[in-house]
Amino acid sequence: MRRLNSLTYTPLIVKILPVLLLLIAVVGQAFADLKSDINASNKKLDRAMKAKDIKTVEAIMKANVTSDYKFFEGGRSQDFKTFIGNMTGSIVMMETITAVSSRVISVKVAGDKATAKEEHTITGTMKTPDKKSHTTSWSGVFADDYRKVGGQWKNFKTTALSQSYLMDGKPAKM
Repeated sequence: MRRLNSLTYTPLIVKILPVLLLLIAVVGQAFADLKSDINASNKKLDRAMKAKDIKTVEAIMKANVTSDYKFFEGGRSQDFKTFIGNMTGSIVMMETITAVSSRVISVKVAGDKATAKEEHTITGTMKTPDKKSHTTSWSGVFADDYRKVGGQWKNFKTTALSQSYLMDGKPAKM
């Protein structure tokens, strides 16, 4: 049996290692860029939601989605106009919003496409038809699919993975 000389393979490693490190750096940077973009956008969005600033909520979201954006929930899809109308309508119905938070759970980047899993929560109060004020809490986990458009990450599809709604601490229908 021949013994392999490690010096024979050194030139190959010297050639491959920089390429491999560059690839890792590029993929890592794409991941970091998308995650930081999502966090920055969510921070602005959370602030606007808490202030019930519907125009700003819509402007932030519109700037981050593609023209063919779709929202999927329970086997049904909505275009951006329908989705934003439903979402902002829910915000308007709340009497007060006491807390809004967003958290990126994971990000997976593959070239010019990516998927991020995010959790969003909103708590506050709402008056019901009985004129009583109730504490409400909504939480949802979503898969957001992104693609690069003009060098920027844009969300083209959101899928609701799970959602819960509590009224006065008890599960309620949305």
